[in-house]
Amino acid sequence: MMKWVLIIFLCFGYVQAAFALNPGEQAIHWAMAERNGALGAVAAAEKRVEAAESDLRISRSVEQDIRTSKDPDAMIVAREAVAVSELGVREANALLKRARELFSKQESILASIRTAVSEYGGHGAMVIPISGEVRRSLMGSVTASDVVLPLRVGERVDVGANSSAKLFVAGGDAEVELSENSSFTVTQDDTGKSFEAMLTQGFAHVQAKLKHYFGKKFEVRTPAAICAVRGTDFSIRNFEGGSRIEVFEGTVSVRLPKSEVSVDVHAGEGCDIYKEGGIQPVKILKSPWSKNVPSN
Repeated sequence: MMKWVLIIFLCFGYVQAAFALNPGEQAIHWAMAERNGALGAVAAAEKRVEAAESDLRISRSVEQDIRTSKDPDAMIVAREAVAVSELGVREANALLKRARELFSKQESILASIRTAVSEYGGHGAMVIPISGEVRRSLMGSVTASDVVLPLRVGERVDVGANSSAKLFVAGGDAEVELSENSSFTVTQDDTGKSFEAMLTQGFAHVQAKLKHYFGKKFEVRTPAAICAVRGTDFSIRNFEGGSRIEVFEGTVSVRLPKSEVSVDVHAGEGCDIYKEGGIQPVKILKSPWSKNVPSN
């Protein structure tokens, strides 16, 4: 019986590995979804403009009818209605402009990803600048990055103020969202077999898609902690004197850099890890803030 269980488990692992997307494919799927969402926002904004312009035409028609009646009180109300309708048109057009700009940006990101995949194959880790200033540095050479390129081992990504970036990891194992004022360095990348990175400052949200099979390893380190990931959705934030880990799905095994003793942090749990030593549990929400917005 155990023999068949083992065979099924191995087959399941091989199937998942075979169908795992490489970072380039994962990035394209993500960018297409973002582009389609932006296109939907444009369509919704266009409908809002049409509705606002229709309201304005009606308001002006009513104003014209009242003007012939020479009723001063009714005329005041009609003019106010026209003013409100004109404001509605301006707001709708401003919304449409922003939606079109977002769609254009998502189109550009998708095109840049496709170009990078075509040129480099899309098998190694890939970083995508989302907004603001994103810099890459390797061996003392620092360059501003506004295009999609593979992320080499030893290369550091610095995300500036009011900026963000997204990282796709080899084998489709994980997506890493880097928030403003973050610094992230890939220290090991064996193209799907193992991945290690160092978050020296800032905040990262990690979504690991696959669990570990056949020795596959995924670790994110900070100056205060080493986090081994197992099919996980979690965040990690550096603060003065340590790091905070918050787990939303799965399990993260946490230990101090100079310790072999680890602590498993499960979904709905969190902990603070201090550079001077010690791991303290903290209470967290069950899912990221973006998933805790009350629905109307």
